[in-house]
Amino acid sequence: MCSKLRPYLFLAFLFTLFVSLTLPLHSVASSAGAPVLPEEPLTVSKCVDIALERNFSVADARENVNASVGVQIAAIGGFAPRVQANAGFGRRIQGPTEVYYPEYNITVLSDPLTSDSYYYSIQATQNLINVPTWMQFSSASHSLRASRHSFDLTKQTVVYQVKLQFYEFLKSMKLAEVSKTALQLSRDQLERAKALFEVGSVARSDVLKAEVSVSQSQLALIAADNRVKLESSRLAKLLGLPVDSPMKIVEDLGQETPQVQIEDSARKALGRRPDLLVVRENLKSAKASVLSSQAARLPSAYTSFAYGWSDNVFPKTEEARKRNYSWDIRLGISLPLFDGLATTANVKQAKARAAIADIQVRDSELQAALEVKEATLGLEQATQTIEASKTGLASAEEDYRLSRERYDVGSGTMLELLNAEVSLSQARSSYVEAMASLREAEALFEKATGQPVK
Repeated sequence: MCSKLRPYLFLAFLFTLFVSLTLPLHSVASSAGAPVLPEEPLTVSKCVDIALERNFSVADARENVNASVGVQIAAIGGFAPRVQANAGFGRRIQGPTEVYYPEYNITVLSDPLTSDSYYYSIQATQNLINVPTWMQFSSASHSLRASRHSFDLTKQTVVYQVKLQFYEFLKSMKLAEVSKTALQLSRDQLERAKALFEVGSVARSDVLKAEVSVSQSQLALIAADNRVKLESSRLAKLLGLPVDSPMKIVEDLGQETPQVQIEDSARKALGRRPDLLVVRENLKSAKASVLSSQAARLPSAYTSFAYGWSDNVFPKTEEARKRNYSWDIRLGISLPLFDGLATTANVKQAKARAAIADIQVRDSELQAALEVKEATLGLEQATQTIEASKTGLASAEEDYRLSRERYDVGSGTMLELLNAEVSLSQARSSYVEAMASLREAEALFEKATGQPVK
């Protein structure tokens, strides 16, 4: 009974070995839940940290790096030996047979026949000299470095987007405050006009004009509040959060002067911008592909060995395993003679890709220099705009104060006061927008110069 079970136990062992080797290859993906946001308002740096952890573009770029690692591992496999093991059991059952011999007029009957076979073998092949494999590995290594720089570029882009959206959100909040202040001024002015109308100091038209001003201020506040909600949702989306997440941020637009180093910015950009590093690595990879295609015409050398055993009975002793085996050892050289012009076509395509990559490098360097120039000019413009808006705000505040005093003593008109009120609201909005523009210009400058991301 035990001898009959041996073949099946042998197959069960092979199946268990196969399952144990293949199961670790599978992984279970896990999805991170929404983070618990801190109670205190978020700073721009904290928003950046959350985005780098949860933003889907960053996650996608990270997986692209993992895919490139797989390509490099595949290229490394060209240097590693190929080892394959085989084992098996077979059973052949021949049913009863009947053979007729007419010359003797005899029919021969045979009983059923059952025969077993057992075998196992191991084979290994190793490349000794294979220049295309070396070049393929070099190309894959450059591609991996390019994908890592692409990952850095994605992070840098996300950082810029988060900073830009942070200050857009903050600007919308500040403009909403300006609208609230404007509404309060309009209501105060309406109350003042009503009081003066009741004592006969002003005409009813002044009250009507004040009521129109209140209505327009209310409409402006409704639009401003809606803008706050929209910008909040946009920021939450960039952070990888539900768009309805309650976003609380630090309401500080910072200093009125740039907080970045402008000196030697063009040189820094050419040396560290991830997009430039990507195209440069792509060029190196393309050149390695050219060499790999050309090397396909070179000979290659390999060695291999194989060991095998087979018998029609299951080996019960060590002596039985020492019989019915074979060894095979080889050392060979392969020389391609003609491949149907495949190598010629591959070389031509690889050279074209390398030429395209070289063009992309030169174009990207010019584009980087242009973006640095634009970002520098943007900083200068934002700084000048702040100075001009500060002067305009001071003048608008003084004009409103004087217009209100003239109106209160009866020497001014409601139209003059309303115009001054509108100018004051616009001046406050312009200052807020100028401060936000400076922070956004700083973020653009950091991106243009390739500011490293942690």
